[in-house]
Amino acid sequence: MPEEFKRTEAAPLDETIQMIEKMLKEWNIPPESVKDKQKNMWYLVQGSASFHLELFKFNKGPELGEVNCVEVGGVIMKLPQENLLPLYRRLLELNSSAVGLYFAIRRDLVMLIATREIAGMDFGELKTMVDEVRYFADYWDEILMKEFGGTK
Repeated sequence: MPEEFKRTEAAPLDETIQMIEKMLKEWNIPPESVKDKQKNMWYLVQGSASFHLELFKFNKGPELGEVNCVEVGGVIMKLPQENLLPLYRRLLELNSSAVGLYFAIRRDLVMLIATREIAGMDFGELKTMVDEVRYFADYWDEILMKEFGGTK
């Protein structure tokens, strides 16, 4: 991938970190218990699905430069060894009916992801992103594992 259009580690984003910590406290989760000590990442579980929140910078190219972003990503399953074409088709079909979410392949994992730029984001928008990923990752993981033979 060209140097532009790449992710880098985000500098501390105090306002966004405060929103994340507020949300975790509402769920009675001590923020420090799920926070990565090295990165701006938090790791959580909803039902049978694990998910993360990550703050990062994204380089949109020479004209637009770097922007601060947030990602919420849920692990659906490990990529199965067989039937990949039908799985990819199913994921693309699901993407066409989703709102604000998309299925993606990262390394050997099928993920459900929501991303956006942080500029203009409020607490309700962040919470909606997290709620959508955690609900639908937990919903789809077992269905897709059964349908395509993936594992956790």
